[in-house]
Amino acid sequence: MSDGLTLRSITVRFGGHMALRDVSVAAPPATVTGLIGPNGAGKTTLFNVATGLLSPQNGDVELDGRDVTKVTAYKRARLGLGRTFQRLELFTTLSVRENVAVAGMIARQRNARRSADEVMERVGIAHLGDREVGEVPTGMARRVELARALMSSPRILLLDEPASGQNEDETAEFATLLTSLAAEGTGILLVEHDMALVMAACTYIHVLDFGQIIAKGTPGEIRRDPAVITAYLGAEANA
Repeated sequence: MSDGLTLRSITVRFGGHMALRDVSVAAPPATVTGLIGPNGAGKTTLFNVATGLLSPQNGDVELDGRDVTKVTAYKRARLGLGRTFQRLELFTTLSVRENVAVAGMIARQRNARRSADEVMERVGIAHLGDREVGEVPTGMARRVELARALMSSPRILLLDEPASGQNEDETAEFATLLTSLAAEGTGILLVEHDMALVMAACTYIHVLDFGQIIAKGTPGEIRRDPAVITAYLGAEANA
């Protein structure tokens, strides 16, 4: 058993479709771990298993050495598992500050608004606090989701395409933010199609294709892996 998040031999079927086949992934504390692969490879399905939104047909999920395979999603959150979503899940008519503060209230923080201001400052959206989320650019709305997830002080954070909608400069800044969060002890499992972000932020990467892990290793090893180049990276790997 080990600290952090461990998904072991996960298998998920939807009718006759095998979404995940014997997938094992680990996300240790104080590390940014990448999970990449083509659309439909099973990445979000694996996130849903990790967070308790979906039960696997086989395999188990451990959080800090505790078997949480049958633990409900909200209890996993209270145990230190946080998440953002591929599709934004925000209250568009509330302000940025209110969206973040709501998470603090759910986490039973005494002064959720003060904590929200601190977290917004941390992720670079303090200047947007009074704006309605529906008026905020997509890239910044992604940071609102990150801020909301951080309000529960997660030990492990699952990020599903958090750089979507960010420009090149914002993405580079975001990579620095992720590495600094990891340096402070947060374990991060990152699903992302932006290879510049993945290569800059991650110390270890798992590659999914058709529901199976086809490669794993450091960014340098993944960049050179022939199977990965064929399945996903293509010419971008040699850029």
